Amino acid sequence: MEMEKKLEIKICGITRVQEAAYLNEACADYAGFVFWEKSRRNVNFSQAKEIGKYLKEEIKRVAVTVSPDIGLRKQVEDAGFDILQVHGTLHTKILEDSKISIWQACNLREPEDMEKLTEHDKITGYVIDAGTPGGGRPFDWATCQTVVERMRKTVFAGKLLILAGGLNSGNVQKAVRLLEPDVVDVSSGVEGAYGKEKQRIMEFLDSLRKQRE
Repeated sequence: MEMEKKLEIKICGITRVQEAAYLNEACADYAGFVFWEKSRRNVNFSQAKEIGKYLKEEIKRVAVTVSPDIGLRKQVEDAGFDILQVHGTLHTKILEDSKISIWQACNLREPEDMEKLTEHDKITGYVIDAGTPGGGRPFDWATCQTVVERMRKTVFAGKLLILAGGLNSGNVQKAVRLLEPDVVDVSSGVEGAYGKEKQRIMEFLDSLRKQRE
């Protein structure tokens, strides 16, 4: 009998120490820290380090960046991150010299945008996101099914498919059913006025649990 694959969870945009406890209780697989000054979830490396002290060791740290240069890539590595997530331009030098795994993100305007993703051994996952990252709005999952299925046999083969973009407890079941990702990536969907909220995270997890029943 084929074993059901584990659906992993990434909670992104961590900004406060107390949020580490929420991720620990939720048994999240990944914690995302945003290093992009235009984002309201932007943190510096000192803040990320302090929050990281309270995360369980098994939770992998993901540095979310936009078109990072060599200096930022080195800072991410020196800070002990497990994964470099790249939105925007993924420079060849970053790809070739990176000492950690890379997740390349695609902010979809149309399904065919996924076909522009880069194939490389250092890329271990692809983040399929809405056109405006961090905007809290999902893209049309149904229209992307055909392209995703085709790319599972090529670019996505042997890689993680990470689904992001406006996920919340009310829509994540449908998203998982349509695109069958390896990782669901949630941010605004588990936030309140001041950041991530424990209750919203647990509601999100409950919804995923019902998906599996």
